[in-house]
Amino acid sequence: MHAGGGSYGLAVESAGFVAGVSRPLRFTVRAPDGAVVTRFETVHDKQLHLIVLRTDLTGYQHLHPVLGPDGVWSAALALPSPGVWRIFADFATVAADGHRVDDTASAQVNVPGILEPVVMPAPASSFAVDGIEVTMEGALRPLGTVPLVMRTSVGTLDRYLGAYGHLVVVRADDLSYVHVHPEAELYRGAVRFWVTAPGPGRYRAFFDFSIGGVVRTAEFTLLAGSA
Repeated sequence: MHAGGGSYGLAVESAGFVAGVSRPLRFTVRAPDGAVVTRFETVHDKQLHLIVLRTDLTGYQHLHPVLGPDGVWSAALALPSPGVWRIFADFATVAADGHRVDDTASAQVNVPGILEPVVMPAPASSFAVDGIEVTMEGALRPLGTVPLVMRTSVGTLDRYLGAYGHLVVVRADDLSYVHVHPEAELYRGAVRFWVTAPGPGRYRAFFDFSIGGVVRTAEFTLLAGSA
């Protein structure tokens, strides 16, 4: 499980994003001493997982940029609407002393225009996407590790990026971020994650899964504690 707020940083080159227009996103991962990181470990089939969200937790994207020999990552990115967008980079790198470091770094990208805020949906235990109903079992507990189980109504789950699913959980008020990988095998035909919420609050959870080679995302609102 990766949680946001680590010691590494993200330096994004200005891309002049316009709503709905694809632009090249280029960035580097910076070590605590400011040096550009060029050595990364492969985790779930990729050296870096990039999560993109508007700060009202809409517009979710899960991308996999390409790393250049100079340490610059690049990916085509289209941001569909004006507002402030947060990009989270999940990665595992090799420190100067040779040990592996798992971390998450983030940065913001602004898209000019009139912001049309979206109200977060109320909590619900099911979400429909492309005719597939995804149900979620479980609830978050602040600072406690709990199981969240995702079950699909039809089809056989494929392994996607080395697992039967991926779960990103982000808190609404401060964009605290958690990226969770599931148990290696299905749990009673479903995908089970063990999630630690960083504290009380309202969260948005994004469950990526693949059926028939098509990747889809189910979205849920969760409450932890007295939020």
